Amino acid sequence: MTARGITGVAGVEGIALKERIIQAASKIFVEEGYQSLSMRRVAQEAGCSQMAMYRHFDNKEALTQHICAQLYTRFATKITREIEGIEGPWERLRRFSAALIRFAVSYPDHYALIFLVRHSDPVVLADRERLGQEFLAGIHDIVAALLPQETPAPAIEMKLRQMMCCLHGTAALLIAHPKAYSLTKQKAIEDSEATLRSLFG
Repeated sequence: MTARGITGVAGVEGIALKERIIQAASKIFVEEGYQSLSMRRVAQEAGCSQMAMYRHFDNKEALTQHICAQLYTRFATKITREIEGIEGPWERLRRFSAALIRFAVSYPDHYALIFLVRHSDPVVLADRERLGQEFLAGIHDIVAALLPQETPAPAIEMKLRQMMCCLHGTAALLIAHPKAYSLTKQKAIEDSEATLRSLFG
């Protein structure tokens, strides 16, 4: 939910407050995790009342999803630019898989909320699905380039799903149970690459 009916100086102040709220929430989220994030805590950090916050965000979930969407968009933009400059579909896929693992390690709460948690809010779901589809369109092209030209579309989609299952599964284990599976960031990257080589071999 955005601020309602504000223009001129009030509108500028509303935008500035919204940015302060987002920055405060992002700081708490990144440094302390999702469990430490609350509307009251964010209001204190942003220097505003909780009522002022609710003019911009309906609840904690809406605020969190906004933060995650921003981070996901930046991640998708960054990795898309990186792999666009790489020749060869395999090297592009390898760079992508490593970047996804590093993202999971650097932002475990963000990663879990973006990729592993299903929310009840249909607006949140629709926005997340849109972001995912836009991002995966480029990865789909890389997968297609690694397969024979005559590969039918359903088979390409299956390979893409298998690849993402491998990456998300490895990332989830690295976040939640690294010691049980003897995983480090580097080991997770190497394991994922080995699995992808087998998948596209």
